[in-house]
Amino acid sequence: MRYLLTALLVAFTSIAAAHTPLTASVPAANATVSAPVKEIVLEFGGDVRLTAVVLTDAQGGNKKVAAVPAAIAKKFTLAVEEDLRPGAYTVNWRAVGGDTHVVSGDFRFTVATATPL
Repeated sequence: MRYLLTALLVAFTSIAAAHTPLTASVPAANATVSAPVKEIVLEFGGDVRLTAVVLTDAQGGNKKVAAVPAAIAKKFTLAVEEDLRPGAYTVNWRAVGGDTHVVSGDFRFTVATATPL
């Protein structure tokens, strides 16, 4: 029985490791940042082909972001091509890992209201 449990644990660990996770982002998930936000950085646990990045405001309006590069990499930097007003934003992303599995996710961040001096 112990061998069966060990085999199952190894199998599940291998399957989980096969999918390439998002390991870091700028802005970070749930962060509050100051304006201006000039870029979005996505960093993955392994090489991926990024297939989509959509930046939306709290009302669901799309914000202009640079085109997704065709390169396969672990880290991607996309320019934000318009000023982001204070408020909440969501980044939705999708990528294809080296194992050909599609991975996707989202994270939120907030642009802070400027404080008067």
